[in-house]
Amino acid sequence: MKDLDFDKIKAAANAYGKDMTAFLRAMISHPSESCEEGEVVACIKAEMEKLGFDEVKVDGLGNVMGFMGEGEKIIAIDSHIDTVGIGNRDNWDFDPYEGFEDDQLIGGCGGSDQEGGMASATYAAKMMKDMDLIRTATACAGSTSTTSTASSPSSSSPPSPPTAASTADTAAAWRSAWT
Repeated sequence: MKDLDFDKIKAAANAYGKDMTAFLRAMISHPSESCEEGEVVACIKAEMEKLGFDEVKVDGLGNVMGFMGEGEKIIAIDSHIDTVGIGNRDNWDFDPYEGFEDDQLIGGCGGSDQEGGMASATYAAKMMKDMDLIRTATACAGSTSTTSTASSPSSSSPPSPPTAASTADTAAAWRSAWT
């Protein structure tokens, strides 16, 4: 097992700070209530492609998954991307889809539950590949979505893959769900 240089990991995370913040702000800008996540799925897919993920797929249920590296083991990082409704707009001190940012906080609809997690997962996979930490594993950053196709009785989408994996068989099951 490779020794981890935590100072190097923190430095990499800090180097991507502005990009991660911009990505999270972009996700927040897209309303993504349950069954209406299409725009934020497209945003995530575009970011994964920009970062050079080895493979990026969106399934028939609207889940997006990005793969980095190859190996017998799989590291799955999952987050949901749907948000609650904003309720009465007059109760907000700021535009929930524009959000706000200061030196410690990014606020907006979905920012902490759970689009912030998706931004972190996406960049964690990128950093693991850049730092050669996933030579024998595949890091996946994926979302769980409940787009309107999920409730369609005629949907022929594959079942959602499992949310965590550690063996070659499970990695193959994840990949087969996306083909």
